[in-house]
Amino acid sequence: MKGKVSPIFSLFLHHFDEARIAFDALSKQYRGKKAIELETRLIFLEIYIDLLSRIHFKEDQLKFRLFTPLKDIFKGLKKTKHLKMILNQLEKLKNQGHSFNSYSKALESEKNKLYSEVYELVVSSPLKMWEDLYQEAFKYSKGLRPLMINTATTQIIDEELSFFKIENNGKLDSKLLKDIYEGIRVITALENLRIESGFNPVFVQEVHDRMSELQKIMLKWYENHLFIQHLGGFLTDKAEIPKKYLDLFSELQSNKKQFTKQIEQQCNALFERILE
Repeated sequence: MKGKVSPIFSLFLHHFDEARIAFDALSKQYRGKKAIELETRLIFLEIYIDLLSRIHFKEDQLKFRLFTPLKDIFKGLKKTKHLKMILNQLEKLKNQGHSFNSYSKALESEKNKLYSEVYELVVSSPLKMWEDLYQEAFKYSKGLRPLMINTATTQIIDEELSFFKIENNGKLDSKLLKDIYEGIRVITALENLRIESGFNPVFVQEVHDRMSELQKIMLKWYENHLFIQHLGGFLTDKAEIPKKYLDLFSELQSNKKQFTKQIEQQCNALFERILE
């Protein structure tokens, strides 16, 4: 494939190098912090490959081909992040003087099992998958004309905005809130790629600031949502549920309503701004 490598490849390379560093660290010792860092890097790399697959649309299943070797690890990293979120919330409760010993023990046991499983995936993965990912990304980043990048990024962003229009006319349930959060993440990454390629971002800074604030409250909602789901599953197996657990579950449900209300207000303001 002829042509110089596109300037946007520098962003890929940055995230790729950081991903390799995190991966190598995890192959020595599996830790939650490094797992979350690797997942974050892989999210960007996946968005980048998706962009390339839109440009090189004649290449059959380009994205699928490159990310299949990472699929199981990716899932394990996501599970690690979710469990880490729940553990952090339980730690906050402990620091406030609350005690949930049986739940803490169950979480610790689940953590040890999960960490062991994902660690095995990491150490058994062929290093060639990283070489293949780099070589393919480098290959398909050659000869990219600015118009190609502009068209592909605009296409994906328009798809996300079209989805937002649907959300704006419907109820923001748990799945839709999660999808909006991930959609904003995609848009933000693509805007950075546009800037790196010399294009102006699609949205002005005010809109990006609103997206950033929305993501922050949505993250709090998501952490609370995961806590509710996990705690609910834990309590389902109990013949008798202590009052402190019922009180905690009720408090989490109340928090969810408050977070959802804040998100709906911010979503309405944001959607009015970007979908006008």
